[in-house]
Amino acid sequence: MRGLIGYLKKILFLSSILALTLSLAQKTSAAEPFQIYTSFEHKIESKNISTETILQIRSDSPRVISYYTASIPQKNLDILCYLVKTNKRINCTTFHRGSNTDVLLELNNAVVKKDAPLEVMLRYKISNDSSNAFNISSKILDTTTSSVLIQYPKTIGEPLWTSDPLSSIKAVKDSYQILINKPIHPTISILFGEKVSYKFSISRNLQNTTEENQTFELIVLPDTKDQTVIWTDISPLPNSAVLDENGNYVFKYIVPPSQSMECKIDGYIEKIISEEKEKGADHLTKPTGYWKIVNSSEWIRVQTYMKRHNLNILKDFDDIESLKTEEKEIFYKALYKYVVEKLNFNKNLTLGIETTARLGANILTESALESAPIDYADFYIALLRHYKIPSRMVIGYVSEISGYTADGFYHYWVEYYDSTLSKWIIADPFLSDYLNKDLFKSDFFDHITVLKRGKSSVSPNITFYSENDFKVEFSPSEKEEISFSPTAELTFEKLKSTDQYLKGYLYILNSGNIAINRHSLEKSNIENVRKYIDPVNNIYSKIILPKQSATIQLNIPYNSIHTSNIFLNITLANNSSNQKNFLLEQNVTEILPIYILIISKIISISVFLVGFFLIYFGIKKIRKHG
Repeated sequence: MRGLIGYLKKILFLSSILALTLSLAQKTSAAEPFQIYTSFEHKIESKNISTETILQIRSDSPRVISYYTASIPQKNLDILCYLVKTNKRINCTTFHRGSNTDVLLELNNAVVKKDAPLEVMLRYKISNDSSNAFNISSKILDTTTSSVLIQYPKTIGEPLWTSDPLSSIKAVKDSYQILINKPIHPTISILFGEKVSYKFSISRNLQNTTEENQTFELIVLPDTKDQTVIWTDISPLPNSAVLDENGNYVFKYIVPPSQSMECKIDGYIEKIISEEKEKGADHLTKPTGYWKIVNSSEWIRVQTYMKRHNLNILKDFDDIESLKTEEKEIFYKALYKYVVEKLNFNKNLTLGIETTARLGANILTESALESAPIDYADFYIALLRHYKIPSRMVIGYVSEISGYTADGFYHYWVEYYDSTLSKWIIADPFLSDYLNKDLFKSDFFDHITVLKRGKSSVSPNITFYSENDFKVEFSPSEKEEISFSPTAELTFEKLKSTDQYLKGYLYILNSGNIAINRHSLEKSNIENVRKYIDPVNNIYSKIILPKQSATIQLNIPYNSIHTSNIFLNITLANNSSNQKNFLLEQNVTEILPIYILIISKIISISVFLVGFFLIYFGIKKIRKHG
């Protein structure tokens, strides 16, 4: 009996221990997880980027931690680990897992308290082969990055662009230090210099399945004030290249019946900040199509919103030019913020152009939920145009340098004309909302323009979408220098006195690598020479691509010619501020018709004969009377 009682006591004792263990396990598993914060300090050197990462482990209640694994999204790192408090090395084991480096930290049962977090420093280096463009990873997985400090030599200069807004920049001896608090992107992109370069390629197969010649149009990257396209290869050259009313480049190819044509276009894109003054356009202030709001209640809501931003406007206010300069600045910013706050997007939305139904600005006044990027653009343009602010839609490509996606995406944004600055301003209210980040008047070096819509809200359409049609990649080191090398020559046909017009030909050849998209006749000794440009044989709506030529025909009235030596001053230019002037001079040869020459010969001979006989008979008469 005693043995049975003792056996039962042992079972009860073991059951109690098991129950206690399970209870402790449940309490441990139910405990709040550690909060992990990181701060990064990167030092850019000639051949390396040295990084020190402070890993701060916090807990709301006292807890013991023996090990922690930090996962850094970079390959093959060689890492040293230290306790920040003592600056002593601690044991850490590195594991290489695909594109990540895992670090197992031995923390030796360190105690973490609410007011005494545990701080560990990780040190490592990555090789650096760039001098003006850096993508610096500033993330440890499953942690919150609180700040990023980047130090670099003063000789590089101040940054041209960063993917996250700078909190501060300061000089420290022979270096600059830039600070970014609470960065959005896991990788910080920082660019130096005066421009950002991309490499691009377009590939399209044009197939004509008809029994007649068919013309295909391919809209390609245009030159703008802040974007220059360098063409390295266009195979084949288009039959014509046209500049449409929106400033887009349209390549036209004629494909014979039942044939196909493989078009391959390669080049580079240079993005800069242009300080050149521009002009707006009145037709870009007209509400139309998806850019028109007829709901009068919307203007009352805008009026109320402006009052909250210390700008009182009347209910029927509809022209920004009636405001003072400082009021304009408030209005531009407030209208942008109104769009961001008014509209909402689907949280599951994927960046890029989607095939969802387009709502239009007027519908968005009452139903702003699940708006797509094109809806943000439509609504913003409608507001801008109501207040007579020139604006247009841009369909383009957002590159990977900002880190929104791995390889970039197609996107819609807006350009509006700031009459105070006399410049077109890029605005992207959707990305501001999507990132919860103020992008107003940012330098959008990641936004590449493909086409613009101004007169119509529905056309033109982009002519390529797939990744095989159009590829863009950031190209910090590999790039082509701009060569603007046009030549011009002036010739005239021989002029007959019976001709009504003198025909002249201005021959232009593009031997550079960027397009000629503007020309103007500046001065001439022929008054108002521009009005004598032939309406058919001209290049008003054409662009001249590299390796292409064009001819402008002049038909100058005979009575406008007062000299045999005619000169013209012509300027050939590219939108991106590249231009050359030519002073062309040519003598005009005037010839007489054959019948006039024959008549003049007959008259000359007759005069000679009459004169001869008069002299002959005169002499004879003198001798007779002598």
